[in-house]
Amino acid sequence: MKRALLLLLALILTLSIAMPAFAVEPYKIAIMTGTTSQGEEEYRAAEKLKELYPDIVLTDTYPDKFAAETETTIGKLLAFASDPQVKAIIMVQAVQGATAAFTQIRNELKRDDILLIAGVPAEDPQSITSVADIVMGVDEINGGSQIVDTAKEWGAEVLIHYSFARHMGYETIVARHNVIKEEAALAGIELVDRDAPDPTGDAGMVGAQNFILEDVPKVMQEYAGKKVAFFCTNCGMQEALQAAVLKEANAYYPLPCCPSPFHGFPASLGLGVESKDYGDIDSYIAKAAEVLKENDALGRFSTWAAPINMSIINGGFEYATKFINGEIQGRSDGVELKKALTEVTGSELEVSNYEDGDGKVYEKYFMLLFDNIDFADYLK
Repeated sequence: MKRALLLLLALILTLSIAMPAFAVEPYKIAIMTGTTSQGEEEYRAAEKLKELYPDIVLTDTYPDKFAAETETTIGKLLAFASDPQVKAIIMVQAVQGATAAFTQIRNELKRDDILLIAGVPAEDPQSITSVADIVMGVDEINGGSQIVDTAKEWGAEVLIHYSFARHMGYETIVARHNVIKEEAALAGIELVDRDAPDPTGDAGMVGAQNFILEDVPKVMQEYAGKKVAFFCTNCGMQEALQAAVLKEANAYYPLPCCPSPFHGFPASLGLGVESKDYGDIDSYIAKAAEVLKENDALGRFSTWAAPINMSIINGGFEYATKFINGEIQGRSDGVELKKALTEVTGSELEVSNYEDGDGKVYEKYFMLLFDNIDFADYLK
């Protein structure tokens, strides 16, 4: 009897060593995005994950006028964290209020167990990386080079850069603009900065879009006979810019601010998006290519095949799931993050750490870069 008891104790001890240090209890992953007017792609990506994992995924949106309503954004993020089953929060885009909310989640709610992921941050790298475990964004630096390189391939002589004061206060947007300026000069392309209305201002998104629709024809008249490429820093203005460029024979559109076949194109090209399109992106790009061909614009538009904001949400969800289940030990593991992004997108990408103008490297801030596409390659 004593021998049997000792064997039982030994078996229990062996099993306790072999098993994980913790058993995964029911958990939730909260995802905050903008509304469909600010960024439909990320909204739909979160919606799809909730549909697939209704017992795990929680979703909410920040206000359209987020710059003026940061308290609302903060309150919603704190509401996520007040649920003890929430073990990860993914915010795309991480607009104003993200840093304050994440700080309160850590310091006031004492939720060190929550993995905090910020995508496409609006706040400066030093602030957001001080509280988030992972920050992801478009590789603005190399993205700036990609914009100019594409414009150069098309023979563009002028590059119009639309933005406004609030965006030109973002460190990463300024860094991209500086690269565009340098690369454009080397390529012999004239860079022209045009001030556009801030969509969060009194005129709202409609006013900002109307400005673009009216200004593009003016630019084309001003530079009559020249090939002109256009770039805009704001998500909600992409649809208007694409629609305006589509109508002008010598106008070109090298890249959306958040590169994706779903960023502005569904509305500007008159293509609705169904749930199946998010699962068959190549087929959707092929439909867009047909519309561009019909409008003699096939060689005047480009984007990324991997939708960046959707990729950040899906990659963040994959990473968070593995972290919660003990498959990833580090909270900010760049190697595992790249694996997660490659797995959900099926595309190769470059992942690098953000480095500011002073040479400081932010190890939690990961910049993502995919290759841009030629729509002609997708014609059937």
